[in-house]
This record gives sequence, structure tokens and C-alpha cells, in this order.
Amino acid sequence: MFCMDSNDRKSISNSLLKIIQKYVSLSGFSISHDDISSKIDLVERILEILRIENKYLDNNLPMERFIQGRLDIDQSGIHFSSPKILKDSGSGTAPIRFQPKLLLFLFFRHNRGRYKVYDIIDSFIKTVWDSLETVDFKKTKTGVMRCFTNTRFAANTLRDYGFLKFTKKEAYKTWVLSLSGLLVASKLIENVDWSLPKVDKEWKSDLHPDVREVFNELKTYDKFVDRLTKICKPNTKIFEDFKKGSIGSYSLLDDYWKVLQDQSLSKNERKKRSSEIIGFIEEDPEIEKFFKEFSRCIKVGDLLGLK
Repeated sequence: MFCMDSNDRKSISNSLLKIIQKYVSLSGFSISHDDISSKIDLVERILEILRIENKYLDNNLPMERFIQGRLDIDQSGIHFSSPKILKDSGSGTAPIRFQPKLLLFLFFRHNRGRYKVYDIIDSFIKTVWDSLETVDFKKTKTGVMRCFTNTRFAANTLRDYGFLKFTKKEAYKTWVLSLSGLLVASKLIENVDWSLPKVDKEWKSDLHPDVREVFNELKTYDKFVDRLTKICKPNTKIFEDFKKGSIGSYSLLDDYWKVLQDQSLSKNERKKRSSEIIGFIEEDPEIEKFFKEFSRCIKVGDLLGLK
């Protein structure tokens, strides 16, 4: 007998796999990359036929009721008991918890081609999969999974604060790290862990502290250079060749981080002021030259094999 929490998901899966392996067989072709995936695909198509023939296309068993019920899988079949009292299951993993790992993920995708937003989200979700709850995979009325929607919300906030570039070139087609985004990622790669971090409740902010507090360690220009040098190709000279842009970016980013840390400002004020500073960074021709060269010299390498 299983409850539908994340700890039992594996046990439920194993029980169902035994049934599928026993009663489902394929010959002559493979739908997916392995045998069990092909069998799962086949079973799903069979259930789709049942829906079509019964003129019943929508699933009217709410995910919340399902995950709070009890499931019994044995030799006699599958038995479900609905909960007597339905509790609020929430809206899945909060978007703010996705922010640090999304920046880290985009860093490992840096300079590896332009990816469409959907493909980025799909690959990102597979990377942080083990941190997600069952309710994260509930489909909304639009047919999109909550974890996909919440990842978009996370990216929107990061873009609003300038951690993702937002020019006519990027628009909403792809997500690309800005200079401040790369700076955060340069800290996050010191401990690559794909479990989604919790959020402190000390003061209200729509930015995760792992993102918001990165600049605390960069009190001088030399520390700023040291941090960014760590993610550059060996023997880089961009901080010398583009020194004016490098110093200018540090100065403006210092002002930018002070705004992010100012607890006297409301969320909207912080967002407005930080956006103004990011605008100055984006418009400065010397900083733009520095950023382009810095972006090219970043050494991602094969630090991590992502799905």
C-alpha cells in the first residue's frame, strides 16, 4: 500500500514495471531508446484508444486527490482509495528555488549553440528531476506541466533583474546569461550540486539568496577579476586588453548589488533601480566590448555531462 509522496514514487514505479514487463511484449521494432521505455509508450497509446472510444479525453482525477490517496498494487490488480479530506498540495516547487540551478545550467550550455526555450526547460527539468515532487508534474489547463511553468517564472524574474540578456536578438526565443548572470554562475560552479536549494525567510525578496548575495565576496576589483579569471581560458589577457570596460562593469555591478541588498526598498523599487543600472551596463560601448570578449573566452569544457 503506497501513499503518493516522493519517497514512494520509486516503489510504485517498480511495481508497475514488473506488471508491464510481465504482460507487455514488443517485436520487430523499438519505439524508444530502450525496451522498457518502448513498452511504457505502447501502454500509453493503448490507454489513449480507450479514451477515444469512450469519448473521454480529459483526466478528471485531480493530481492532488491522486497523490493524497492510497495505492495498492499486487497480483490481483491495482486498487486506489481516495482520501477522505483533501489537503492543499500547493503549486509545486516555488520558482525562486529554480533560480540558482537555472543560472548554473545555462552556464554549462554557454557558447554551445542557441537553444529554444522549450528545449532548455526540458533538459533543465531532467537535470533537477530528483528534487521535484509528484505535484510538479501536474499539467495545468493549458496542458503545460507546473515545473515547466515555474521554470519560466524563474527565468522571467532573472531576466527582470538583468541576470539574463534581453535584447531584440534573444527576445523570448532563448535564454542567455548576461555579465551579472555569468558572475553568479562563476560562484555556483564551485559546488556543482543539482538539488534545489531552500529559501531563507529572513527578508522578502523575489531573488534567491544564492543569487542575491554572490557579490558579497567581491569587495574589490582584484577579487572581481580573480573570480572571473577562474572560468576563462588559460592565460587570458582580456582584463588588460579591455581594462576600461572591465573596470566600468565592476563599478556599475557594485552599485547594482547594493540595490539588490537594500532591504529598505520594495521589490518593485529594487527591480526598477537594478534594471536601470543594467541598462547602463548594456549601453556602455566599452563594457560591451569587454563582455563580448569575456563571453568568448569562457572555458566550460566537459565539466559536466548533462542529459
